[in-house]
Amino acid sequence: MVFGEILAEVRGKRRRVVFYNVDTQSDYCDRIIDYVGVHDVLIKYTTDERFPESTVAVQNGEEVLSVDSIETVANYLNAWESELTAVDEQPSLFGALDETVFRSSNRRQLLLASRLIETRAATVGDGRLAAGFQQLSLAEPQLSFYEALPSAVTVSLYGEPDWVPPADSGIEAYDPDVESNTDYWWVIFDGTAENSSHAALLAEEQSPGDYTGFWTYRPSIIDAMRAVVDGFDARRLTPTN
Repeated sequence: MVFGEILAEVRGKRRRVVFYNVDTQSDYCDRIIDYVGVHDVLIKYTTDERFPESTVAVQNGEEVLSVDSIETVANYLNAWESELTAVDEQPSLFGALDETVFRSSNRRQLLLASRLIETRAATVGDGRLAAGFQQLSLAEPQLSFYEALPSAVTVSLYGEPDWVPPADSGIEAYDPDVESNTDYWWVIFDGTAENSSHAALLAEEQSPGDYTGFWTYRPSIIDAMRAVVDGFDARRLTPTN
């Protein structure tokens, strides 16, 4: 299996993001729509006495996958994007959007989605974190974050070798040496302690700057992605310092 086949398997899952019992379409709602709008989801406003005032839910058919305060989600997004890191407890909306296909022409949104998974690695403190950034230089601004991860988390970066992490960073860097793999932006964390810690993101560049992809917490998909990476005929890069 290759990345393209994994992405094809996930396509077709469409969920709804429903705003319940909102008097007006507030800035908070607009902020959430700005984030979830890159996903292949339906957006709806409605009233329902079964839900609290000003809540947002993710639904798959009749199944309710998450319910959060609209204000809480919007404030989390604002704080998260300003710091490029997680703050406070993550609203359940994020987990409920796993395995929904997203489309984005905003590279920063991909960085934020990647950081969700990388922060998970920092929290768990044990396991393997691997990422493919097309060009390795795209990972350079995050070097301090990778270096601050617990020592039990191994970090491997893959991409076109226009930059190499310094030798004292402890980060391994690889040239995947297969041109088709550079069309993908991906992050995999497979925690060794328990399967529930697994997380991954996979996005394909459909045209310059335009990506289609998904993130997931399902171990079987993450294992398939890891098998693709482990099967790379990759060349390990030697730091220059």
